Amino acid sequence: MVYALKLNTEDAWERLSPIALQESAESNGVDLCVLLPTASPDRVRAENDRFIGWTRDLTRIRTLGTLHPAMEGLRDEISRIYDLGINGFKLSSFSQRFDLLSPEGESMLAAVEDLGSCLDARPIVVFDTFMAADVYFGAAREHITTPAKLTEITRRHPGINVVCAHMGGLLGDFDEVRRDLVPAENLYLDTSNATHTFTEDQLVVLFRVHGASHILFGTDWPWFLHGAEKEKVLSLLSKAGFNGQEQAAVLGENAARLLGLCDTGHVQERKMSCVAR
Repeated sequence: MVYALKLNTEDAWERLSPIALQESAESNGVDLCVLLPTASPDRVRAENDRFIGWTRDLTRIRTLGTLHPAMEGLRDEISRIYDLGINGFKLSSFSQRFDLLSPEGESMLAAVEDLGSCLDARPIVVFDTFMAADVYFGAAREHITTPAKLTEITRRHPGINVVCAHMGGLLGDFDEVRRDLVPAENLYLDTSNATHTFTEDQLVVLFRVHGASHILFGTDWPWFLHGAEKEKVLSLLSKAGFNGQEQAAVLGENAARLLGLCDTGHVQERKMSCVAR
């Protein structure tokens, strides 16, 4: 798997701490890094609290929350996360072991969308898209987030901004990603790891199909480093014909808009009260 994903494992252990991430961001001119937790049903709240705790002391670190359809108090946790000023969640269905299109998965996403009406901006859900998880982790095929599932979720939940990690299909078939991941107003793709698993020509096609306003820069830290990834992505954006303004959108402005951040990278002040219902 390390070979297939071209993971940079050298000294990766030393990069695992949030402080190391903060220091790398400072050294490479990165205004803000977003953490993406996941957890089993019984660990959701504790993991959310752990990640939120890191953001209190580190100025360049923010986090999303996580959820699980089998957890207790699902709607209460969604409301709590929104009340803390966090407007989104990360889901990794293959490792959390659930089917996104199951009744339970659908109910969870509906609650995210419903309770998100209290936000100034549409809530975000980031989906992991490791399409070889059955090979490397023994995941059930129905637990893998595929391009077709992501398109269906986008259609069912127009009130959610769907973010597809790894350009929609990590170690997936490019033709499947190109065919089944249908561009939409609420569909976004991030570049994390993708520059190592898709060819340059394939990425240029995906950039052009989905457009500069729907691509987000990501690294998949700690496996890849900010400076090298920024250089790779900028080169591909230029190859795709994106101008300077469009490149700036990919490198941060799109994410700032989705996360409800101002231009300086600080969270905008907003008062909200999401009551579980």
